[in-house]
Amino acid sequence: MELDNLDILKNIKRIEVSDSLYHTIESRFEKNRENNIPILKVGIAASFVIGLMLAQFYFLGFSSEINQSNNEIELVEVNNNSLYYE
Repeated sequence: MELDNLDILKNIKRIEVSDSLYHTIESRFEKNRENNIPILKVGIAASFVIGLMLAQFYFLGFSSEINQSNNEIELVEVNNNSLYYE
């Protein structure tokens, strides 16, 4: 059984291909490379987004501390019953 399989493999003949086949395959690879986004651009965009997020957290955290200090002031209620400059 194994010898039959080896005999079949020995009988395989080479196929003649045209010279342009290599260039055709190469051009398909080039098209795929053009569709890919370079990792450098992805890294720059990701760092920009992370920087914006960190800046937002910094400023929101800073403004919340200011709001907490303003909450300590008590408001005084004034009852003014005068109507239309009487």
